[in-house]
Amino acid sequence: MAQSIRLVRAVLAVAAIASCASWSANGQETTTTTVYTDPQPRRMGVLITGDSITEQADDPTVDGWVTLFQYQYQQGADIIVRGMSGYNSRWFLKYVMPTLEKELKDGVYIPSIITVWLGTNDAVLTNGSNADMHVPLKDYTANMIKIVTKFQAAAPDAKIIMITPPHVDDAVRAKEAKEHSKGVVDRSDARSGRYAQACVEVATMTGVSVLDLYKLFHAMPLATRNKHLQDGLHFSPSGHKIINDELQNLIRSKFPEEGKKLDVYQFPFVAKWREEDPYVPVNNTSA
Repeated sequence: MAQSIRLVRAVLAVAAIASCASWSANGQETTTTTVYTDPQPRRMGVLITGDSITEQADDPTVDGWVTLFQYQYQQGADIIVRGMSGYNSRWFLKYVMPTLEKELKDGVYIPSIITVWLGTNDAVLTNGSNADMHVPLKDYTANMIKIVTKFQAAAPDAKIIMITPPHVDDAVRAKEAKEHSKGVVDRSDARSGRYAQACVEVATMTGVSVLDLYKLFHAMPLATRNKHLQDGLHFSPSGHKIINDELQNLIRSKFPEEGKKLDVYQFPFVAKWREEDPYVPVNNTSA
């Protein structure tokens, strides 16, 4: 299908060029319209996948990191977000991956970068208020290996970035539990850390890059790192800014070619047309 799309684009481009020129009967060109040739005919694609942390990253009311990323690169990249609140690696693998694989193989979008951010819900406590979401650590590892390898097969040219489960503010989660679930806490920072380590190990095993947010935030003092969360789990605006900055740093250091492509405008800045194709008043004054 991707080849068909490229063929259609080529045919349309030829037709557009042909329609822009008028020819006289003796074969001499009489009028010509300048056609701007798109320097980047296929926009760069970035596929962002995960759970509610990814879903909320697309929320402008919290300055989500996806909204920041998309605003910065809207001129040359298409950001495709698949963030499903409450999903763990088992449900993502069983119920989301088949659709994503088909979309990728059919050329619905052709990402240059894919982010995979799962594990926060896998790591819930088995005796907590959200125990039905739990996935044992060894199963989480196996699921993540399958998810990454499926992405590698469906989008072999894409650069894949895994993102670890983040830290948890235990005090805030305990307060939330007291108010909403009769004091039964749903998760812990220590448990999330074990899943974060497994995520790093999967990245090593599958040969992909990883953004270790658990390690990043744990390098900060307790009070500092926890202020970047809004409910002990999901990120505040300041946290989203850090994630956006760190992801961009990783892309530019690990994948410099993709980093450069993010800065390429699909269409030139308007100053080009203001200089080359400005409005020219027509003098209709009769002689």
